[in-house]
Amino acid sequence: MAALSKEQLKLPKTDAYFQKFMFKNGQEYGLRFATPKDAKTISSMFREIYNYKYINPIVYDIELLKKDISNPNKFWVLSDLIEDKLTAGCALVEKERYIAHAGSLIVKKEFQGHGITTKMAAAGLITVTKRPQFKEILRLDIEVRGPKAKVQTAAQNAGAIPYSIIPSYINFGDKRHFEVNDNHPCPPQKEESAILYSMIFRNLWKKRDNKVFLLDNEDIIYIYDFIRSQTRKMKDDILIPKKENKNKGYELYGVSKDYYMANVKLFGYIKEKSINNLLKTFKNWRIILWKIPTTENGIASMSLALKKGFKVLGYDIGFNNINWTLFDSIILAYYPNGNWNLSDVNCIDIIKPLFNRIKQQFQS
Repeated sequence: MAALSKEQLKLPKTDAYFQKFMFKNGQEYGLRFATPKDAKTISSMFREIYNYKYINPIVYDIELLKKDISNPNKFWVLSDLIEDKLTAGCALVEKERYIAHAGSLIVKKEFQGHGITTKMAAAGLITVTKRPQFKEILRLDIEVRGPKAKVQTAAQNAGAIPYSIIPSYINFGDKRHFEVNDNHPCPPQKEESAILYSMIFRNLWKKRDNKVFLLDNEDIIYIYDFIRSQTRKMKDDILIPKKENKNKGYELYGVSKDYYMANVKLFGYIKEKSINNLLKTFKNWRIILWKIPTTENGIASMSLALKKGFKVLGYDIGFNNINWTLFDSIILAYYPNGNWNLSDVNCIDIIKPLFNRIKQQFQS
C-alpha cells in the first residue's frame, strides 16, 4: 500500500495553533484541531502504526473519518512540525456528558523519540480542555495501553489519577469487514490491557458528594484507599463501610455496548434476576464492566456483583450524576469466557499496589 508522500502531508498555511512548544533540537511543534481536509493524513498515520488492526475501523474509511472530524463532540488534535509543515502525530478528545475522553494518540515513526507523545499526552491535552469548547468539562479521562510505561509517566506527571486497570480491555484487529449485528460482538483478536487515568478539575470536587458508602469487603476498601492516597481532595471523605443488605436491593440501571471492543458496560443498581438475565444475554462478549454508585443503594449491588464472580478493578471519581450532585463508582468486571491477561502490563511503581491487588483477585 502506498503511503502518503511528504508533499501530501504538508499543511496549509495556518495560524490555528492553540499551543506551541520547542524541543532541545530547536524544532518547534504546534497543536491544532483537525479539519476534514486532514482525514487522509490521519488515516495514513494509523495505517503506518497499526496496519489495519486499530480498534475502530473508522480511521481507515476517509469519508466516515471526515464525518467523525466534523462531529461537534469530537476533537481530533494534530501535532505539526511547524517549519516543515508536516503532521507528526494526532490524538482524539471526545466529549460525553461532563467528561472528556482522550485516546487514539499516535506519532509517526520518523518523529518518535522526540518527546512528542509526552507533550501531547500531558501539557497538550490539558490545554485542549481549557479551550472554550470544553468549558463544561469536569474531568479528562485518558486510556493508556498497558505496555506503555512512558505514557503512564506522562499522565502521572500531568496530575492524572490512575483509577483502574482492566485486563485484556483493548481488542485490536482488522475490523473493516465486521458488521454490527444485534448481539454479536467482534471476536477477540489481539487483546491488550489498559490503565485508565482521570484528570479531575476543580468544579468536579465542588459538586462531588464526599459521603462514600462501600460494601465492607477487603478488595473494595483496599482499592478505595489506594485511590484516596492519590489525591488530597479526598482527605475529608466520610467513608461508611456496610455489611451486605438483607433487602433485595434497589434497581435502576443502563447498558451500553461496544461491538468493536466486544465489551458491555452496566451502570447503576441491578437486582439478581436482572443480572442473571444480563449475564446470560452477554455470555459471548469478552468483558462485562459494571459501575456501581457509592451510595447506600449501591451496597446490595456490590455484594451481588462479587457473588456472581465480578472482580474489583477500580474506583471512578464523580462518575454518577444525580441531580448535579456527583457520586463515585466502584468498577467491577466479569469475564464470561474466563479470558483475562495481565502479563502485558508494564506499570510504573506508583500504580503497582493497584496492579498487584487486581492480579491477586484473579489468581485466588
